[in-house]
Amino acid sequence: MKYTFDVAYLPCEALKKHDARIVVDLLRATTQITTFFDVGGEVLVPVTEVDEAFAMKAKLGDDWKIMGERGGLPAPGFDFGNSPLELKAAGAPQHAIITTSNGTRAIMRAVRDCAHVIAGCARNAEAAAWDALCAGPSVGVICAGRNGEFSLEDSVCAGMLVEKLLALAPSNGAGEMELTDGAFAALSLWQSLGPDVTAICRESTHGKILSGLGFDNDLFFCGEIDASSTVPVVKEISGVPAIVGR
Repeated sequence: MKYTFDVAYLPCEALKKHDARIVVDLLRATTQITTFFDVGGEVLVPVTEVDEAFAMKAKLGDDWKIMGERGGLPAPGFDFGNSPLELKAAGAPQHAIITTSNGTRAIMRAVRDCAHVIAGCARNAEAAAWDALCAGPSVGVICAGRNGEFSLEDSVCAGMLVEKLLALAPSNGAGEMELTDGAFAALSLWQSLGPDVTAICRESTHGKILSGLGFDNDLFFCGEIDASSTVPVVKEISGVPAIVGR
């Protein structure tokens, strides 16, 4: 069987058809989503706007919490920010709504025309890659980017995911593997700059902004590779796209 691996550097690109997509917002949405399930959360509903988050909470009930950020910090009225270390220390609520500047937008774009969408990051890279392979032979990695621009850390993480897809695919029946130009470029970036993901995060524009906001320790946490086996997957629950962990 032939497998094809693709990388889009922004969700606004003309996306190819994929059997599975791994959305990457390394700093910090998809790391936060993975951590939410690692520390006991059960259902996470992604939305694109702050107003949507409050409207969804009004619809779902007061036991639902809101997490996320704008400009790296929690918006007024949010129960949690977007720091995975803060979430880990506090413990995840059972149910929550999440909205972030880039990551949740990328997830909502990815689910429009793909039935299997995963939140991936460095911490769950191998688990996410294997889950995607099991969904079909065409896998796309979608980088969230930052405010509509190329993101170094997302793109390097995408290259790491491509490397893992190439390594794991033969065990899932791949007799031939093909990389799109985007995947080839991401892999080359990873092979050139890796494997110290934390160092890449600290050199990135977004990483420097987060460090300036006091989240330097988050960069170390987000840079850990394969520390989690959790795979957050988007499912439709009662007509609403929601993320569940497995």
